Amino acid sequence: MNPLRRGVRNAFRNTMRSVGVVVILAVAIALSISMLIARSAVESKISSVRSSSGTTITVSPAGAFGFAGNGTPLKAAKVNALLNLKNVVSLQESLSEQLSSTKTSLTAPSFGGAAGGTTGGFGGSGTFTPSIRVIGTNDPGNAVVGGFNGGGTEKLTSGTAFSPTSSADVAVIGNTLATDNKLKVGSTFTADGKTITVVGIYTSGSTFADSDVLMPLATLQTLASASGEVSTAIVTVNNIDNVSSVTTAIESALGSKATVTSTEATVASELAPLNSVKTITTYTLVGSVIGAALILLLSMLMIVRERRREIGVLKALGAPNRSIIGQFIAESTTFTVLGAVVGLVGGILLSSPIASALVSATSNSTTSTGGFVRGGPGGFRGGGSGFTPPSGGGAPFAGRTGLHFGGFSNTLETLHTSVGWSTLAFCFLFAIVIAALGSSVATGTIVRIRPAEVLRSE
Repeated sequence: MNPLRRGVRNAFRNTMRSVGVVVILAVAIALSISMLIARSAVESKISSVRSSSGTTITVSPAGAFGFAGNGTPLKAAKVNALLNLKNVVSLQESLSEQLSSTKTSLTAPSFGGAAGGTTGGFGGSGTFTPSIRVIGTNDPGNAVVGGFNGGGTEKLTSGTAFSPTSSADVAVIGNTLATDNKLKVGSTFTADGKTITVVGIYTSGSTFADSDVLMPLATLQTLASASGEVSTAIVTVNNIDNVSSVTTAIESALGSKATVTSTEATVASELAPLNSVKTITTYTLVGSVIGAALILLLSMLMIVRERRREIGVLKALGAPNRSIIGQFIAESTTFTVLGAVVGLVGGILLSSPIASALVSATSNSTTSTGGFVRGGPGGFRGGGSGFTPPSGGGAPFAGRTGLHFGGFSNTLETLHTSVGWSTLAFCFLFAIVIAALGSSVATGTIVRIRPAEVLRSE
């Protein structure tokens, strides 16, 4: 009989032992496959975050802080020049204003039982009145399609976004503001004497974030008498590795008049849990491969020891060592392939919960600022309700840093595992490597068996 065929049949000579070896191998292989899939998912998530979130730089007026303003607006001409810097791929500009109730027909929602406010209209002065936050942007498509937080949960529920270069008197408003004022797409409201048409309505799941107004940048600049001024710029770099050099170039170009903040350090901090999971899965993967090889090695040594007489007889009849070795390699390969098939199924089923558990556990043990959400050109914030906009004073705009915390860590913990052809190919290679390692020492003992000594002892 062909040695390979005899080796495959020998794998089933002792049913109980065969089942035991296959089950133990399947457990080790399932752990290896789940670690491989989890590691691949983590690497994919890291690459995705680094390419989408770690490549942004926020430029705001020096001294500006949140809604308080207190900074000199940036000149649009100088900000536009940043687009010419090396490695810069896009530039999103915004202007943020507070619109008082005396200058608009809109009614501002109340948060925490009281409505906040600022004085006057667009940069005006007067009594303390409720206010509405208005943001002018030159990139409404990105703000609407990608979420008003540049990756948040906000989405356009009705209508459309306005053109990036539009100067029309149009706006996209939050669902809370629209509901409180009984507005829908096509409705109008007044702002500082102008009639504004609602072209879209968005929702974010947060009452506070759904109470803003988004307008074309040129339109708001005209209404606020802030021609050629912007309060925030988001610079997108082509690669996270170039963020530092571009940040330095921006600081050099704008000088002390601007505060430049990159997301590189924040992203690195937030990715720490994922990098830890990547390390854990790598070590576990290597350990499980070694473990599976040791399991098969000990099993094959036991099998060779039991069959010393059989090996001696085959050698006495003239069977060459390579034929006998091939028989045992075929047997060990059969065990490994069966274990790999069962382990692959188990690994696929376990990969997602294992990856989620590892990320969750690592995140909980890592000090974090709570994640950030990039403030897109729309400037819509992702905070919860209960915040009261500040009153009076400062510049006629509310500058923003563009970095907001809350929700990013949860996004990182959401991993989607998948199995591709590369994983299947690895499983096949994995099975061959384990079979080779597991039978290597066993085959060496076969060569040293002498027929005369075996038959004499028997």
